[in-house]
Amino acid sequence: MRWLIPVLAALPLAAAEPIFDEDVPFSATIAVVNPYDRAIKVATLDSTCTCTHLSMPDRFILPGATGAIRIEVDNRNRSGPFHVGLTLFLSDPELEAIDLPVPWTIRPFVTVDSIPNDGDPAQRPPDAWRDIYRFVTEARPDEPRRLRKRIRLDSPAEGAPAGGLVVEGIDYAGALWAFTPRRQDDGSWLITGGPATRGDMPEGEYREEVVVRTNHPRKARISLTFQTRIDRMVGRGGVDPLLPPR
Repeated sequence: MRWLIPVLAALPLAAAEPIFDEDVPFSATIAVVNPYDRAIKVATLDSTCTCTHLSMPDRFILPGATGAIRIEVDNRNRSGPFHVGLTLFLSDPELEAIDLPVPWTIRPFVTVDSIPNDGDPAQRPPDAWRDIYRFVTEARPDEPRRLRKRIRLDSPAEGAPAGGLVVEGIDYAGALWAFTPRRQDDGSWLITGGPATRGDMPEGEYREEVVVRTNHPRKARISLTFQTRIDRMVGRGGVDPLLPPR
């Protein structure tokens, strides 16, 4: 599916925001009107998100004429309102760059959120804690209690499988973590991650994959990345700026 979104210079979009399922890339052609009284040439295209793929076959736009920018963004592992800002830098140094907002909404199949220590696991957390698929932890070998994560999975009612979302299993080949899934009263799932042992943990830096299997036909496997650093120096003193990076 390809959308044509009209944009006049830096004015907000007048059209309704399109909605895309999370497994469908956002793909659109942005129509840009030259607001100047002279022809312009777009020298550089920039975006506020590195996830954006941009192309502009014809970079010359006559006064009052319309140019076209093609944009594509991967929607996977995102949910809700989303936007990128585009900037068109012009070859004429006397003309200011053109800024374009491009908003749309992503309809998720399964949301994956990190629940802060003081958060209510029955509710979606604030935006900064939503759509989290990478979890970072640092601890000393004798501090297994610091290995603690809470992950909330939910499937919006309009897209939930018959009978509701089910976590069918969790695949993890490592030895640091243990995971316990539990269905909550509202139909969401809370996965609690904790230490696999109460004893000392082996030092090292670990990057491990955790796969959550669900009954959702369009999001049956959810891949999470756990980056864990076990080091006896964690939390003991600052970093000497004169030392080379680790």
